[in-house]
Amino acid sequence: MAHDASEVAHLKAGRSVARLLIGVVILLPLALGTASSDLEGSSPQIQDCPFPADPNLVVGKLLGWVRVELGQSLDHTRTWSDPDGDSVTIELLSAPEGVRLINKPRILSYTLLWRPRRVMTTAIVIRITDKPVRGKPMSDTGTLLVQVVPASKRAAPRLCGGSSR
Repeated sequence: MAHDASEVAHLKAGRSVARLLIGVVILLPLALGTASSDLEGSSPQIQDCPFPADPNLVVGKLLGWVRVELGQSLDHTRTWSDPDGDSVTIELLSAPEGVRLINKPRILSYTLLWRPRRVMTTAIVIRITDKPVRGKPMSDTGTLLVQVVPASKRAAPRLCGGSSR
């Protein structure tokens, strides 16, 4: 079956639109750490959060939740997948003071680092933008809920056979 130039151009445009839609449906959810294109079924739900959290803290998609003890550090890494190899930027939109975002594009991941200074429930909001060579950039926003709890009481090292220093 022979196609004229306008039909070929139309077919190529259709493939480009399909690739763009696949990027929106699959790539960005993966960038935010979801493993399926069925976003409603695979994303964590606020009602399943093991600690009380205000739903108004969530911007965009709920990525999950973590608990960290006061005096301990949060070290939370997420990964993404981009079969096209487009560049991806990650931005920290909202977070408590001191949260650092380490982007690791070569290994397709980012890490959130933070040492909380007080007991609280808070949110870390990030935006991930996929920047294709052709077409418009696509972005998605997600929230990680964090509960900072009091440090658990532990015996002093010398009471456990440790040094008295």
